[in-house]
Amino acid sequence: MEHKDELMKHLLKSSQLKMPYSDFENRVMQTIEKEDEKAVSILQDRKKGVYFFLAGMLFGLVLNYLLISYLHNFSIHQLQQENALLVSQLIYALLILFFVERLVKLYQLNRMIKGL
Repeated sequence: MEHKDELMKHLLKSSQLKMPYSDFENRVMQTIEKEDEKAVSILQDRKKGVYFFLAGMLFGLVLNYLLISYLHNFSIHQLQQENALLVSQLIYALLILFFVERLVKLYQLNRMIKGL
């Protein structure tokens, strides 16, 4: 019986994990807290991104409308008016596509963080 007790004590002593350094647990907890804060900030950035995207879309629509009405008041050749409007609308469409792509990446990043 004594032999089994000694064996059990020896096994328990050898099964203890040695920490790499004294504040290992504190460092791990700080890392977890930082990751949690990062996830919260990404969620806030995502909301801001959507708000600014919508505001930019409205601003672009208003700007294109004002450009159209401004060009109709001048006696510019019709072809030049159409070209200017086409360029303005193409820039607007490209900016929308660019920002949609950025929002999609932000949502994917948020999903990856939630998955971890």
